[in-house]
Amino acid sequence: MFYRVKVYKKIVAFWLSVILVFIAGSHYISKKKIRPVNESHGMSPQNLKIDDIYYHPEESDDNTEKVISMQRLEIASEYYKSNLKARSEFEDLLLEKGGEPVRSLIITGYRSGSKFLSFILSAVPGNFHFNEPLMQFKGTVTIQIPPTQANDAVTTLKSIFKCEVKGMEHYLHAVKYKRNPILTDHCNSSRLCEDAQYTSRFCKLFPFQNMKVTRLRLRYIEDILQDKDFSKLRAVLLVRDPRAVLRSRRPLPWCRPYRDCWDPALVCRAMVSDHRALVSLQDKFPNRLTAVRFEDLALNSSSEAKRLFHALGRPLGAAVQEFLRAHTNSSRDLSPYSTFRVSRDVLFKWKEELDYKFVSQIQESCVEAMQLWGYRRAHSLQHLRSSHFMPLGAYSLH
Repeated sequence: MFYRVKVYKKIVAFWLSVILVFIAGSHYISKKKIRPVNESHGMSPQNLKIDDIYYHPEESDDNTEKVISMQRLEIASEYYKSNLKARSEFEDLLLEKGGEPVRSLIITGYRSGSKFLSFILSAVPGNFHFNEPLMQFKGTVTIQIPPTQANDAVTTLKSIFKCEVKGMEHYLHAVKYKRNPILTDHCNSSRLCEDAQYTSRFCKLFPFQNMKVTRLRLRYIEDILQDKDFSKLRAVLLVRDPRAVLRSRRPLPWCRPYRDCWDPALVCRAMVSDHRALVSLQDKFPNRLTAVRFEDLALNSSSEAKRLFHALGRPLGAAVQEFLRAHTNSSRDLSPYSTFRVSRDVLFKWKEELDYKFVSQIQESCVEAMQLWGYRRAHSLQHLRSSHFMPLGAYSLH
């Protein structure tokens, strides 16, 4: 009996302590004494306006204001805890404060590894990701926007990079937050992220932005690079072996109506166009563009990511390195859209899955593209299946 009394006393004492902590915590918040981050990480009133990031729940009952305030606080906290070495002070990277974020634009083709690269860039704390913002052009599944619509497409990209999404409800409704992990916690149980005004305000809180575009050729982004409002923007052209790309697209039903999705000649014509555009634009805009082959990123993730982040003017912190370790050395979730995989085991899977006749057709249609991007030909079925056949060679951007 005495033992039971002692147990009951402990239980009562525990719950009393919980209640007291809760009351004290509520009082602490109401007095505006939240500390944004550990000061040992470099945050101080001198380099950040503390009043701008404090959460004041008593000042507004509007859930939108609370979400914005808490996200502002969270971003600032992550930024300083991560010791990110940006070229500017924190507020100079915020659209909300009239600054310019560090922006990255990925130009690529569908099923070329863009999801993997986007997630690598999104691992940087304080990053906002725009996924496929050109979905409304010619339906939702085309691979290349025709020249007649290119100007409208570029205007759309500029607006979205500025977080101006009014009138883009189609995009907000179609994409929502599915490829933007930052939004997941705020949008799972509401339609808040389909509201243009909210999304615009939320977007302007972030010091880093990256955008993935699979429907526009590289040559059309010159206007963006010339725009003084995007002086920090860097572009990366992501390419992949056309044999791997076409193997990945081959079983997709939506791909069949669009010839530029499945025809090797058109797919490789786009690769040639992008190579020529990259060489030309690099001359006009030094240090603003770079290229990466998906195979290089998968085989040499650490060194290639370091090179890429330097080219894009982004910090390569611990969060990015941890992401690479988790996603290149794991065999869990091997669905076609997963980024968890043993890269070396799946990278050249097309060698075993494609028949040589189809491979030969691709190679005949892609002679120039494969030469420009350093992809080696298979000369026979035996050669294709051989473990000694390495499809990757050297390439040049001169």
